Amino acid sequence: MTKIRIKYVNEYNDRQGKLRRYFRKGSQRGPLPGAVGSAEFMAAYEGYLSGRNGIEGPKTVTTIEGSFGRLITSYYGSREYRDDLKASSKKIYRYVLEPLAKAHGHRTAILDHKQAAKLIHDIGATKPGMANLTKSVLQKVYKFAIREGLCSTNPFLGIEPFKRGSHHTWTEGELKTFETRWKIGTRERLAYALLLHTGQRVSDVAKMRRQDIVDGELHVVQEKTGAELFLPVVPELDQALKAYPAKGFTLIGAENGTPLSRARLSQFMRKAIAEAGLPGKCNSHGLRKAKMRRLAEAGATEKEIAAWSGHKTLREIERYTEAADQRRLAKAAMKK
Repeated sequence: MTKIRIKYVNEYNDRQGKLRRYFRKGSQRGPLPGAVGSAEFMAAYEGYLSGRNGIEGPKTVTTIEGSFGRLITSYYGSREYRDDLKASSKKIYRYVLEPLAKAHGHRTAILDHKQAAKLIHDIGATKPGMANLTKSVLQKVYKFAIREGLCSTNPFLGIEPFKRGSHHTWTEGELKTFETRWKIGTRERLAYALLLHTGQRVSDVAKMRRQDIVDGELHVVQEKTGAELFLPVVPELDQALKAYPAKGFTLIGAENGTPLSRARLSQFMRKAIAEAGLPGKCNSHGLRKAKMRRLAEAGATEKEIAAWSGHKTLREIERYTEAADQRRLAKAAMKK
């Protein structure tokens, strides 16, 4: 039998003469099940490759025909997962699906609406945000299952989402408190300025490079939405960038200039916020919301705000605009 040539895949015959395949790339290594190109093989191969981006390699899930675990394994090999999802989204999907496969993989994949709702409600009893995410992911998994003829209905449709609190929007007083504690020229102030004055998510700020600024504009391609933005570098941000010594390729990095991950930048900001004496409700994402609030209060239209935020729908923007309109109307009423 002619051996195949796939990157990082080694083939060998075991003691019984059976052809085996093994993935080996740095610390990512392990057996590859199934025939080449099968759902099991592709799910395992993609999982090991994704390990380079912090995604754990494939977990052990049951391969019993018709089982919930088999459905998840098949979904990992699908076009929807393999080709359509970004690496960051794949990480989130595995974060949701792997614990479910471990706990329920041996059970049947055929669920009725009542069973699906119970699964989601059990999660939502303590983690409403995780319950909503799980429902969203499983809706897509079962949409795939219907297309493949594995089931006839999507049991996760129609389940009411859990209500959850939104991130706190920093007030002007809270912004002033942070700025008083962390002066221009500190790394903390630079991180704050990037988050506030670009209005971008932590993951996007962590990736911003010096070469992304051309002719006073910052070029951003959002990781979550893929939206491409060109944002003017406002004077406050320009001042913070010039005041902190340039190190490395990213606009904000570690003290030695090495890039920061999203998690490390969030951790860095949590410490800075705490040291400024601000409450725990003040977080990095709240600075993005503060930027949108300021734009709304300045009279920017919903489309103008979306040009900064990168939102593809105006539903979220409307909340900022409504709040700003209320403040303006209240002040106008007082004058009258």
